[in-house]
Amino acid sequence: MKKKKKIMIVDDEWDVVDVVKKMLKSEGYEVIGAHSGKECLEKMNEGVDMVLLDILMPEMDGWETLKKMKEDEKFASIPVSMLTALPLTPEDTRGKPIQLIENYIIKPFTKKELVEKVGEILGREEEIRKIVRELEEKVGKDVAEEYERLSLAIDRHSRLMDAIAESVKGKGKISQSVKNVIKSQERMIQINE
Repeated sequence: MKKKKKIMIVDDEWDVVDVVKKMLKSEGYEVIGAHSGKECLEKMNEGVDMVLLDILMPEMDGWETLKKMKEDEKFASIPVSMLTALPLTPEDTRGKPIQLIENYIIKPFTKKELVEKVGEILGREEEIRKIVRELEEKVGKDVAEEYERLSLAIDRHSRLMDAIAESVKGKGKISQSVKNVIKSQERMIQINE
């Protein structure tokens, strides 16, 4: 029997944690909740496959929690998707570790949106790890680990670019410079695939 994927939802709003738990449990995921950055870091040792992390929380916000999580070697490879009430802008993310997240999900979201994003991240991670296991057998651990590092980084970057493009679609004008960055990054990703 395949092991259920465990997801941690971190939000200071108790009702958000409860709703997300219900949404994901109904899809066969194991879900644990945390209501602060501190509680999230304490519960990381319970072993999770992914974290959904609210940005705006008192005491330790999502960005600070993310940094602390990724500084710990045990948790560095766990995918994190940020939850936010508004699309992230360059001003919002200046000086923030945006390169460490898989994507972000804008609240409110539907069950379908949430399940698709979680499934996409976990599915792709599983696919990459399968290839890594095959590479280890064929060419050795060092090459396989480098492949994994690069693949996860490209995948993370691609999803983040998609999330940014999706968040501004149909919501007014997007600056030409942001359009150019998105296009150039899409081309870079396609070249490296």
